[in-house]
Amino acid sequence: MVGRKSQQEPPPSDAETAEHMRSLAELFVEHTREDGYAFDWDPAFIHHLDNYCAEFVASKPTPEVIHSVIMGAGAYLGEMIIRNGDWKWVYCTDEKAAAVESPEELRGYPHNKVAKRIHDGSEHNLEAFFKYAMTGEAPHGTIARVSKPSWWQRLRSRA
Repeated sequence: MVGRKSQQEPPPSDAETAEHMRSLAELFVEHTREDGYAFDWDPAFIHHLDNYCAEFVASKPTPEVIHSVIMGAGAYLGEMIIRNGDWKWVYCTDEKAAAVESPEELRGYPHNKVAKRIHDGSEHNLEAFFKYAMTGEAPHGTIARVSKPSWWQRLRSRA
């Protein structure tokens, strides 16, 4: 018997990822507006996303609704970073997830941050995540880390 190779679809391109995330973010804004929230693209109001998550968790949502909000709010958080900074959407094949990437190739995972905010609480502050992406400076009282290349990659770059 000859086995057949499973046909996996190729990962989405960065352009496809950006289009999909933009669409999810706009749906999040539209759907939350129907619930009385006023999300827009002004960075001065990013703190409303933390407030929204706190109220959302307090409503004791089902796992399906939690997943939906993580996808929408994560896309919104990422799109806020894209629209207000020099970042871009990319698809990270290692993580199998959408990510935002800086010109210096620093990556952030807004969906993961929203998931941590919802599941683990306010120590995963979304406003701080946004501000770190915009300024590169960790806000007072937060811990942000920059991933460095491994030692062997740094050695190779010196050669």
